[in-house]
Amino acid sequence: MTDNKAKSTKPANKTPPRSPSDPTKDRAAKRLSCDSNSSHEGAMAGEISALEEAFRKFAIHGDTRATGKEMHGKNWSKLCKDCHVIDGKNVTITDVDIVFSKIKGKSSRTISFEQFKEALQELSKKRFKEKSDEEAIQEIYKLIEGKAPVISGVT
Repeated sequence: MTDNKAKSTKPANKTPPRSPSDPTKDRAAKRLSCDSNSSHEGAMAGEISALEEAFRKFAIHGDTRATGKEMHGKNWSKLCKDCHVIDGKNVTITDVDIVFSKIKGKSSRTISFEQFKEALQELSKKRFKEKSDEEAIQEIYKLIEGKAPVISGVT
């Protein structure tokens, strides 16, 4: 009888085990919500732009430690591929890499949101040659706004 009581009380004190993927999902969700909340307060209009939201989603993609404030070159390339900024004619993967290297600081490996917008301006001139600078920037923003990383080839 004593053995049965010991066994029955032991599981009651245990918390249910969590799967290994839960903490990272929680962290990513908290990271996104915290970042977007803080930017809501700082923004004049009280809202985060769709472009900045897309930047944050791509910036944290594949990196559990990323804050969403800076983007690596790998994620920059993924954004350009997934959002069809690369068309294969006017803008190639090489162009995307060159623009990233040009915009980031010499000792830096990442770009900020402001640098991200500069890089998009550079690419918009190449991608939409027939349009004015303003129209080209708006077109490239339309390609990216509201998008998230596409996960493909994962089994």
